[in-house]
Order: sequence, then structure tokens, then C-alpha cells
Amino acid sequence: MMFVHPTKRALRRWLDGAETDSIDEHVSTCRRCAARLEDIAAPVPDLGDAISRSLQPPDDLVERLGARMTDSMRNREDLQIFLDLLGVPWRTVQNLMIEGEDD
Repeated sequence: MMFVHPTKRALRRWLDGAETDSIDEHVSTCRRCAARLEDIAAPVPDLGDAISRSLQPPDDLVERLGARMTDSMRNREDLQIFLDLLGVPWRTVQNLMIEGEDD
């Protein structure tokens, strides 16, 4: 059993996983050494900042969505013109599509 607190060097080796014998038990019961470990450990980026960075939308998101919306609207307009030329009103097609979803 260890009666003396481990040195800073021993705590660093323990953090690196090199030394685990008696330090494991000591650190689990000694608040002083646990606090020293927190001071010695490399700072970890704040979890909120890390999550925020990882969930940030791509820089070109607005352009890509705008292009897709424009293409979608253009395709719908093209379809509407085609159906109008065939004599099928666009509203009729929309009603048939809504009724088909209920099945």
C-alpha cells in the first residue's frame, strides 16, 4: 500500500498508461492526487464547442439548397406546362397524387 503521494512524474506516466501498479488504488481514494491529475492532464476542448463545430453546416449549404429548390421548381413548372399541353390541369394531378397517398 502506498503511503506517500506519487510524484508529478509518476502521475504523468500513469496518465500515459505506463505505470499502473499502486497508483490506481491510490488515485481512486486520494482527492489531492485526483486534483493534481486534473491539473496535469492536457486540456480537453469544451464539449459544447466540439459539438458545435461538428454540427456546423457546410459553407455552401445555402447555395446547394437554393440550386436544388430552383431545379425542383423548374421541373414542376416544366411538368405543369407539359400537362397543360395535354389538357390535364395541374390541380387535377395534385388531387390525384394526394388521393394516392391515402391508400
